[in-house]
Amino acid sequence: MNLLKDWRETVVRTGDRSYSSPDGRTFRRSLTNTCLDCHSNKSAFCDSCHNYMGVNPNCWDCHVTPPEETR
Repeated sequence: MNLLKDWRETVVRTGDRSYSSPDGRTFRRSLTNTCLDCHSNKSAFCDSCHNYMGVNPNCWDCHVTPPEETR
């Protein structure tokens, strides 16, 4: 979650969408175009943690809710 919050703040405040990890890989800071490429099942990836922690983040106020996929 801290990574997602950091990425959101960086993109919103500076517009910087490029992230270089310590191992040299580069990622585009994007919930819908990076994170959800691998974590496409919103119920399993997002909702399970949010429900466990009892939080209701506002991600989907701006992002389109992804269609449910099963893997």
